[in-house]
Amino acid sequence: MSARWLLPTPDTELGDSLARQLGVSRLTAQVLINRGLKDADSARAFLNPQLNDLADPDLLPDIGAAVERMFAAARNKEKVLIYGDYDVDGTSATALLVRFLRLAGLDVDYYVPHRIQEGYGLNIAAIEEFKQRGVDLIITVDCGVGSVAECEHARAAGIDVIVTDHHEPGEQVASACAVVDPKLTGHLHLFRELSGVGVAFKVAWAVAKRFSTGQKISEEFRGFLLNSLGLVALGTVADVVPLLGENRVLVRYGLKALSSSAGPGLRALMDRARIRHGRLSSVDIAFGLGPRLNAAGRMADAALAVDLMITDDGAVAQEIAETLERHNVDRQKLQNDIFQHAREMVLQQADFDGSRAIVLAHDSWHPDVVGIVASKLVDEFNRPTALIAIEGGVGRGSARSVQGFNLFDVLDGFRDRMNSFGGHAAAAGFQITTENIPGLREHLDRAAKELAPELFQPAIQVDAEVELDDLSERLISELELLAPHGQANRRPLFVARGLRIAGKPKLMGMKGQHISFYVSNGKASLRVVGFGLGEELYDRIIGGERSCSVVFSPRIDTWSGSGVLELQIKDIDLGP
Repeated sequence: MSARWLLPTPDTELGDSLARQLGVSRLTAQVLINRGLKDADSARAFLNPQLNDLADPDLLPDIGAAVERMFAAARNKEKVLIYGDYDVDGTSATALLVRFLRLAGLDVDYYVPHRIQEGYGLNIAAIEEFKQRGVDLIITVDCGVGSVAECEHARAAGIDVIVTDHHEPGEQVASACAVVDPKLTGHLHLFRELSGVGVAFKVAWAVAKRFSTGQKISEEFRGFLLNSLGLVALGTVADVVPLLGENRVLVRYGLKALSSSAGPGLRALMDRARIRHGRLSSVDIAFGLGPRLNAAGRMADAALAVDLMITDDGAVAQEIAETLERHNVDRQKLQNDIFQHAREMVLQQADFDGSRAIVLAHDSWHPDVVGIVASKLVDEFNRPTALIAIEGGVGRGSARSVQGFNLFDVLDGFRDRMNSFGGHAAAAGFQITTENIPGLREHLDRAAKELAPELFQPAIQVDAEVELDDLSERLISELELLAPHGQANRRPLFVARGLRIAGKPKLMGMKGQHISFYVSNGKASLRVVGFGLGEELYDRIIGGERSCSVVFSPRIDTWSGSGVLELQIKDIDLGP
């Protein structure tokens, strides 16, 4: 544990002013300032997001044409097909539109391509199948903005296409009845960072306005939209888009919807993940529900995830949830095997110390797990990482980035030597022939070396230095107003120095992988919990009392039911 601790210089005057205006502690005010919220109005809006803060869906590009085409499909009793993606964002968006358009009276089915056999986005073979099935209209979710040839093929086959997507458009944008993507420039929709399911929600909202008979949305549609925010939260958190702006609103209210009105499928999955239904957090999605839903597409068929989210049958829900749990266990084992292999390859690289990027490829790896492993390697080595699973001379890769390194922009400069490519600043997927992999490695490494070396050194951004006796339950309650936490809105971290470790540490977990111990500053003594740090820390502090400094997130222990304030450590500096 040797990361640099980066602390901002506190703005005492501004902090005092903001604390007075908001009625919060100076420590909470400093956290808000660190998040760029330096005036009372913006800070107040951040602490109290409202559904009214969401922009009207009519501001989205092409939304009017999309809605009118769906209205015509309902009037003419046409066959409509939702074409999704196999990740959580795509399957939750698929489930949302299937349920809503069926509620609106449309004849709707759905299709999710096989991750390995078909890959990402629209494909011509599937369109030919839809033609045989008599499909009149395809609506994409979480994909399609770059499907130029595929949309042309659908048009020639007599099938209209509406694209709803949130990915960065390339040089060419698909020609369709409508292309609804907030990242298309020159349009009035101000928030560009919606997830795929966030766009699907806005589309459903716009359709609800058009299909309602009065000026207001009908109560039936309104109730559906409010409940569907649970699906929006699910896909938004899982897709690691910034939890700011409209995403913050959608996830804040979506977590409440998941807690109170999730369907039988997601309730069954919560039970498998041992998630308490009453009060969900973004962590429950990121580490509980998300991986289990993703396991469907990685290990079997992503349609299982959609089926789980659209079923109203409790028995069916239990059966699918159990299947997803088994797939997730298999995924975890496969992921761990690949991680250990990839990690050994990194450490055996002769030029590792001189490189700034990691690009690895192997023909024994499963293409649907390499993205997760790439993320784990980024966490350990703090370098942009691409892992590629090779089969038949073609590699399917996933890349993950470090803060300050825009993967999409960098990989876009290598687009002409890849078979396909898509993604955003933090993550990307691609296909590439084996002969171009060395060139990709050089390209990523060269781009990374143009950035400041500090970006590639492990560092922890800390919000403020505190004393243990500064911490209280009231402060924790204030800090909880900053949730939901995730991409671009991390959980607040603090540092406390000059502490003494009191008593002996205790190992926790079935394998002793976690640790707890007490620290004191002479005025207050608090329990510290270190998840996954048992092996690393136990032997170092078992000898008795020692001095230390810790970086931590304060929290109330609700899991054991004690309700006691404790510290969850992120890093520790042990003294003599």
